[in-house]
Amino acid sequence: MTDIRCVLAGMTRLLSPPLLLLFWHKRTRARLYPALIAFGVCFPVFIIGAAIRSGFSHSNFVSYYLGQAVLYGILEEGAKYLVLRFLLDSYDSRKDAVTYAIGHGAYEEFAAGLTCLGLIGTNRAAAGIFWFSLWAAINGAAFVIANTVLIFYGINTDRAKIMLPAAILLHAAANASQGILFEPAAIAFQTLLTAGACFAAYRCYQAMQSPYEDESFDP
Repeated sequence: MTDIRCVLAGMTRLLSPPLLLLFWHKRTRARLYPALIAFGVCFPVFIIGAAIRSGFSHSNFVSYYLGQAVLYGILEEGAKYLVLRFLLDSYDSRKDAVTYAIGHGAYEEFAAGLTCLGLIGTNRAAAGIFWFSLWAAINGAAFVIANTVLIFYGINTDRAKIMLPAAILLHAAANASQGILFEPAAIAFQTLLTAGACFAAYRCYQAMQSPYEDESFDP
């Protein structure tokens, strides 16, 4: 039974991003290219992050997780800003920001999915691995999309000096809670944080509505 839960958990994490991307593309005709770029950009970002993190001291777990949270907040959200601002500057639709976010989230879900599948036969998986993975896939996708929309809004409205630090702070808070808080408290905190970020992102997304956004784009 535990192995079945691992399989279900792994497939949930692996399949949710491509299914979400397919739904978003069919629903909005958003272009797919930003998602591919985002997935590729994550490789060097996470490698750099892992290299820097390896030098952190483990003597104090609170400072360790806080430092790690701030590090990845800066690297991940900073990379999003640089790519959306300079590399994908011609992809100026708010729909493209969501597509980029799905691609970024796909990298993290891919790693998590492989981890779940790697627990098959080890008897080390928690009993609630499937339900946690389902929550993590939904909450993670919503959070990444919200943060990316906030950054794109900052670029779109020349308010990046406000929105980028806000996205970094949100990211750092979510990451830090995973290591500092007990799991039930961390889940509750991250769910509330995601809800707040989504509300702010929805307002920003609505504010960026363009009369030309319904024009079809080639994927």
